[in-house]
Amino acid sequence: MLRRDSVEGLKLEKIEQEDKIIVKVHGEIDAYNSSELKEQLRNLVSSTDKKKIVLDLSSVSYMDSAGLGTLVVILKDAKINGKEFILSSLKESILRIFKLTHLDKIFKIVDTTEEV
Repeated sequence: MLRRDSVEGLKLEKIEQEDKIIVKVHGEIDAYNSSELKEQLRNLVSSTDKKKIVLDLSSVSYMDSAGLGTLVVILKDAKINGKEFILSSLKESILRIFKLTHLDKIFKIVDTTEEV
């Protein structure tokens, strides 16, 4: 099932599969839209019966510290709800931010959504 939602400059596509839901994010994740993104993802984490939530970041061109903070909150929420939160398809510039902040050690990061 494919569903599209818009969040202040971001577009989210949700694709449900057998044991996972893939959320493809289009745009920039920054201070302007991270709180709305956080709200949408928190609602998804608490409402889905899927055990794996995959955030496909292949179409994210920019992320700032507010965006990183949002993803940390969602990771914590997912763990509390007994779910796995996985990041997929990061551009090199975004992956570099995760490595610099050592968040690549905390998040499960895969190259493609098919790997999950």
